[in-house]
Order: sequence, then C-alpha cells, then structure tokens
Amino acid sequence: MYRGGYRMLRKKGTKITALMLAAMMAASAFLSGCGGTDSGNTSTGDGGQAANTESAKESTGSDTGSAEKTKITMITYLGNPTRDALIQEMVAGLTNIELEIISPPADQAAQKISTMLQAGEDIDIIELDSVPVDHISNGFIEPLNSYVDSWEDWGSVSEFLKDQVTSYDGNIYSIPYGVYERALFYRKDWFEEKNIEVPKTWEDLYNAAVELTDPTQNRYGYSFRGGAGTVGFMQMTLLSYADPEKLDIAVPFIAKDCKSVYDQPEAIDALNFYKTLYEDGSHPDSIAWGYSEMVEAFYSGVTAMLIQDPEVVATCEEYMEEGTWDVAPLPVGPSGQALFPAGFAGWGIAANSKNKDAAWEVIKTLSSVEGNTTFCKKNGNIPIHTTAQEDPFFSEGYYKCYMDMAADPDSYVGYVDYGERRFASKEELEQISQFGAAADSLVQEMLLGKISPEDCAAKLGSYYSWSQDSEWVKERFAK
Repeated sequence: MYRGGYRMLRKKGTKITALMLAAMMAASAFLSGCGGTDSGNTSTGDGGQAANTESAKESTGSDTGSAEKTKITMITYLGNPTRDALIQEMVAGLTNIELEIISPPADQAAQKISTMLQAGEDIDIIELDSVPVDHISNGFIEPLNSYVDSWEDWGSVSEFLKDQVTSYDGNIYSIPYGVYERALFYRKDWFEEKNIEVPKTWEDLYNAAVELTDPTQNRYGYSFRGGAGTVGFMQMTLLSYADPEKLDIAVPFIAKDCKSVYDQPEAIDALNFYKTLYEDGSHPDSIAWGYSEMVEAFYSGVTAMLIQDPEVVATCEEYMEEGTWDVAPLPVGPSGQALFPAGFAGWGIAANSKNKDAAWEVIKTLSSVEGNTTFCKKNGNIPIHTTAQEDPFFSEGYYKCYMDMAADPDSYVGYVDYGERRFASKEELEQISQFGAAADSLVQEMLLGKISPEDCAAKLGSYYSWSQDSEWVKERFAK
C-alpha cells in the first residue's frame, strides 16, 4: 500500500466532460518529439508542381495560361518534414494556392513566431498552442468568427473545443487541428508475468509500480517525469486528489473558494503521493527525465508504465513487439475521478495577412471532417469532429481506451490547462508566468527531499495569491 493518506472523497459527475470526451475521444506540457531539424525546414507546394513555378515565369516571360497562384506562408512550432509533406499533400487540390511552410526547430519556434509577428513580417497562417492570449492582446491574430459562421463543418466540432477556442473577448482565433490527451501505456507482458491487473486507481498504479520494480534487472514500474514538465504531471495528480465540488475545469488551478488548488488540504496528500511514487516505483535518474527520456524508457524495456499523449502510439508501434504493450484509461484518484489536461493546438490567421480569404481556404481544407480525420491519424491526435467516432481507427485498437473514458464522463474529466490565462489581467498573467518559470524546480526540490510537500504547496500557492482579490475570480465564484 502507498504509505500516505489515501482519503476517499465523494464521487461527483461533471457534465461538461461528457461533451468534451464523447466528442473529442470519439473522433492528447509541451509536446516534444515533433520538432524540426536543427536548422529548421521550409517546404513549398502548389498542387504537385515545382515550388518556384511563378518566379520562373517571371524570369523567362513564359506563361502556360494557368491562373496566377496566391502564395500563402504558414509558420509552425511543431513542424517536421513528414508532417509538412502531409499538409502539402492535403492542400494540393487548391490549385490556386501555393503554400510555403516554415518549420523552425522546436526549441526555437515560439520565439521565432513571436519575433516575426512583432516585426510585421509576411505570415498568413500560424500554428497556435491553445489560446495565445499575448498575441491576441497585441492584435497579431485575426478573429475567425465571420469565417466560422459560414463554415458547414463547424457544427460537428466538439462543444468543449468550441468553448475553449473562444477567447476572453468572445472571438475565435484558431481552428484546432487535434486534441492532445493522456492515457496509461503499460507493458502487457510484464503484467501478465506477475499476474497483476491493469491499474484503475492511482493507488493501484503505485502498488503495481513497486511490484514491477527490480533494479537488478534495470526494470522500474513507472516512467516518471521529474525534469522539465514535471509540474504538469504533478498538477494532473493533484487535481485527481481534489474535491470535485471545489473545482472549475475551465480555470482548474483556482478553486471555488478563490484560493489556489495548492492551498487546498488535498494538495498535501497529492504531493506526498507524487514524491513516494518517484522514490518507490521509478528510476532514480528520472528526476531529470523529460518527454523523450520517459517515452524511450518505456519502449526500450526499462519501465512498465507510462502516462502520455496518443502520439506515443506510433512510437510504440515502431519500436515494440505487438502484444507486449497496450493502452488503458487513466487511473482515478481518491476523488473517484481522473483529471487530465485536454490540450489542443490549431491554425490561426495573422492580422496583417494580405491574403486572409486564401489562408482560410487552406485552414478549412485541413480542418474538414475528412481532412482533420486524415491529419489526426497520421499526426497522433484525437480528431476535433464528433463524427470521427465512426472510424474504426479511433474506435478500436490502441485508441479504444479513449472511447472507454468517453463512456464514463463522471470519472474522466478533462481540464483546460492554465485556463485562467483567458481571463487574467496583465499583472495576473505575469504572476502565472513566474509560476511557470519556478514550478518545475520547486517540485524537483520536493522530490529530492530539499523541501517538504507542505513547503512546496505553500510556495506554489504563493504565485496564485492574487486570486483571492481578483475581481473576475470573485465574480465567477460568487455565491
């Protein structure tokens, strides 16, 4: 048994989750493993013709009689040559458009996008992570409401996503291309050898991790993420411990008493559990593991369990033998619920684009029911359209666990990661940014025993001290 207090709280349903999961599942912190090459890459396509067709015409004076093409420039932050080629293939039917894709290296992409927007460079389509509050407040992103109003496929987009892409000002600034969510990847063969059932609760996961850990064989129960991004996994665990009556999944880190979730009594139990899971069921080196290390440890046979996004399915299929692994729903916490960040990324249009209508044609093509389903199959996302549930690719096999979670919306609850950013003032956003800069280090210090779980919770909560005096918070949770 886990040697901390595993206090059971009353199970409570969350109906918005039914909309979110049934829609998004039926169709996955920062996501690594999708970045470009060290120098970045640029691809250009125009329906299968050479990239420089138009410039060649200008230099030779020749004209084949075809209509002049509109050049659309797209910049991505998770691009790579394979995905860029997929996008070019999908828009090849737009014979009046030449699409150029700029994919900077993943660790430079966010800064590159910000720099280009601030400089007013010629960008038409931007890959956006969730709702980019800073870019919106600076006027860099074009509202898409007028386009969405006449888009026939908008009706089948998940209601949860429709709500979450709506910014603080009531406008829609991006069309999601997929959902990133988490599930439990596990070594099926190891579990069968030990006659262990697949964990259904965090306590089950802890017990299985301990039993499957054997340092003499370099085997460990759980792929712990103790390095960059550890705070995201800690938050997921903490929210699964919290009293559901206190939570608002749209602003998950502020409880209904206007205090942070780190100031709630359940936070101490959650942090104690998180620390014990690292100490008893994880590789000691995982204190420094990020995305790549935790995933590699699983598929290379070092760890028995991994919680990650659906993009990892393709990685496991490539490196692991069929039948040795599987994917299961997330374990639930003492609250009877499993809470997880329901992240999304999407396509937006730059406010200074000179070709907004053509840019929308590209986005609409990529985001149609057929287009989005194809994109998600090859990019490792959950589709944005509810109608994708009819596709066996998502309703069977390794993606079936998402259907299972959708069938139990009272237990599996997606939250909007840092959803409070949509409503926060400039000063509040600064505090949230400071939290992001400090949180990983604070959690690491706790894991290493340098500070106690109580001190860690207090320090994390201090970055949200503003919430008790915030007008929008008080208004949102007014009795």
